[in-house]
Amino acid sequence: MYLLQSWIEIIRSEFQAHGGTYWWMAWNALLALIPAVLAIIFFKREEQPRSGIRNITFGFELALVLLFLPNAPYIATDLIHFLETVRATDASLWQLLWNEFPLYFIFVLFGLTCYSFTTDRLLYAIRMRLGRFWAWAALLAIPLLSTIGIYLGRVARYNSWDILSDPRGIIHSSRSVLNQSRVVNVLFAIWLSLIVVHQVYRTFHDGLRARMEGNA
Repeated sequence: MYLLQSWIEIIRSEFQAHGGTYWWMAWNALLALIPAVLAIIFFKREEQPRSGIRNITFGFELALVLLFLPNAPYIATDLIHFLETVRATDASLWQLLWNEFPLYFIFVLFGLTCYSFTTDRLLYAIRMRLGRFWAWAALLAIPLLSTIGIYLGRVARYNSWDILSDPRGIIHSSRSVLNQSRVVNVLFAIWLSLIVVHQVYRTFHDGLRARMEGNA
């Protein structure tokens, strides 16, 4: 675990040194890509067996993807840096919207796309292996877990790998949320937003696939 954290810190420092003003968004984009890559490796749409060694490892694969998944929608919270720029600079809002906001928008769109793509793969795998009931349950549970992960990352300042090095602290931070009604309301809004984002992705994805198959 110490070696993993050291390796991650080295990569983070390289991003900070060479990534320019928006190095943190480039770093977060790299983290957002991890669950999508893992989903491609573990959950191929054409191969989701109900038995065999692949089914035995399914729980581990699922947990590993869910561990990194909150990093994808987390990028959307980087918009707070844009708001900080608006408050700190003398430039007009229209100048900032023209010059800086498009970059934030691209990163946020990339993160939400990685999230929706990964969630879609997970739901398909769960439906094929466990049935429709568990797929419907996962449709609500996956964005909920991601919402909690966003809170732990943005507010409590935990990383995905901290669940192995400091699980007690993560559990304590998660429980403390229930005592703050304002935070609960915000997290509820994020949870609903992630559900909507995935459904919008599904609409475009299914529409594009149907059109491509119709032209084939």
